[in-house]
Amino acid sequence: MKRLTIAVLVVACAWVGALIAPAAFFVLTYGCNSDDDRLGASLATLGIFDARPVNATPQGERSSSCENDDRITTVGQTYRPTGSRADVLSFYRDIAIEDGWVPPSEDDGEDVDCFIKSVDGRDVELSVGFVGATGEKHGDDYEVLVSSSMDGGGWCS
Repeated sequence: MKRLTIAVLVVACAWVGALIAPAAFFVLTYGCNSDDDRLGASLATLGIFDARPVNATPQGERSSSCENDDRITTVGQTYRPTGSRADVLSFYRDIAIEDGWVPPSEDDGEDVDCFIKSVDGRDVELSVGFVGATGEKHGDDYEVLVSSSMDGGGWCS
């Protein structure tokens, strides 16, 4: 009887362990970590943040975030321009290309606001977009965003 009880307990523990181990692994490895923080700090030093049209002024501090599901780190800076949207986009297109950023292969003209560059062996994506005071797209201020992941690649907004 004692052996049967022990055998049942061993089987029950193994079964429960088989259910809990994948969940525990997921919980322990899910989301952003200190590697992503270091990536964000590295992205924040890119010179593209220091390039801006004449009289465009930074609004607030440079931000950094990491999206837990995809582990994509994004660093951004918002600016208030004095020129037109077309002037801002033209400026960043020219300065990005001069700095080694390349438009995606499907680039069909001058309205491209997404670029890719290899930085330390990892693909980093640059995007420029306009936002309103509450963060909605197509407002007066504009954001310069760079994004990447530990494996390289990010997303352009």
